Parts: sequence; structure tokens; C-alpha cells
Amino acid sequence: MRLNTEQTQNIFNYVTSFDIKYYELQVEFTDHMVTSMEEIWEKNPELTFHLVKQHASSKFVGDSSFKSIEAERKCILQKEYRKAQWKMITEYLKFPKIFGSILLVYIAYTFSAYFVSPQKYLAVLFCSLLIIGLPLLYYWWKTKEIDGKHFLTLETLQPSLLVYSFPNLGMGMSNLLEQELLQNQWLVVLFCCIWVLGILISVTAIHLQKKTIVNIKKQYQLN
Repeated sequence: MRLNTEQTQNIFNYVTSFDIKYYELQVEFTDHMVTSMEEIWEKNPELTFHLVKQHASSKFVGDSSFKSIEAERKCILQKEYRKAQWKMITEYLKFPKIFGSILLVYIAYTFSAYFVSPQKYLAVLFCSLLIIGLPLLYYWWKTKEIDGKHFLTLETLQPSLLVYSFPNLGMGMSNLLEQELLQNQWLVVLFCCIWVLGILISVTAIHLQKKTIVNIKKQYQLN
């Protein structure tokens, strides 16, 4: 037996009642429930819709509950995102793109000559990462919903911690090494390399955001 549109909507509403707010999970869980119900109904056609629904829902308890699967899926998506991002970053550290990264390090180091204190220069340098990260935050905020629907995949791409923690880390390290920076210019070069890494992180994050949004719109036929 096949569930009709009204029955499928009933299952969809049932899934969302468990505080499942992400659309791709709502659709996935509904599909699993519907498939399970149709298998049960095929073996026991005399059962009512509500009894079949009760039997199917009994499979989604404990570690297999909707919320447990949601938490597990979030961890998987975060790992996949980090893996994809670092794969893109390493491409900029290989031939021939590495020359662009080296050029950025050289330009950044050249500007340090215009500052009396290396520490002040590095403070300005790492503050610039906040400015670079603003488009990342804006684009994420603008597209955190698509057609009024929330997506766990987009939630995984939330960049706020990345945008603010990386510059703070760089400035904090430069404060700890204030005297060493005055005596060792190679440390300034090292911080310039860290700055370039921060740029690569922001640029690849923006690219992954746009790519993910395009894929979601295509998969779920959204505008």
C-alpha cells in the first residue's frame, strides 16, 4: 500500500513535532517513516494507518531517535566541511597557486616597514581580517534561510567563531611576543604567513557557502 498526500503530510507534521527544524532532515525522516510504513502495511494490510504509524515510529527511539540522528548528522557535516575547506586551502599552498600566497606574504611584510612598532603593525594586520570576514558573515546571515526553510547544512557553515577568533588569536600571540618581535624579523614574516592563512580560510569559506547554497536550491528546487 502507498501513502497518499494527506497521510504523507501527516507524517511530515509528526516529524516536525519532535523539534526537527531543518528542512532536509524533515524530508529525510519523513521519507524513512513513509517507506517503513509502506513495508509494514504490505505485510499487514489489515492494520490501520495509525497502528502502522505507531509501529514505524517505534524504530526511531534511543540512539536512533530523530534528535539523536540530527546531532550525529551535524557532527558528520562539520567534519565534511572542515575536510573540504582544508583541501581547498592546501591547493593554495601547492604549485602554482603557492606563488600567489608567497606574494601576499611579501606584500604584507613590506608594509611592516611603515610602522615603528611591529606589534602595532600586526594589530592592524590582524584587524584587517575582521574586515575581510564581514562579507562572510553578511552572506551567511542573508542566506541562513532559503524560501523560509532552515537547513542543517547551512547552519554548519556558520562563520562567526572563525571570523572573530582567528584575529584575536593572532593579536594575542603578538602581544605575548612583544620583545621577541623587536629582535627577530622572521617572527613578523611568520605572522604574515598566519595572516595569509586567515585570508585563505575566509575566501574558501565564502566559496563553500555559495557552492552549498547552489546545491541546496538545485536539490530541493528552491528559488
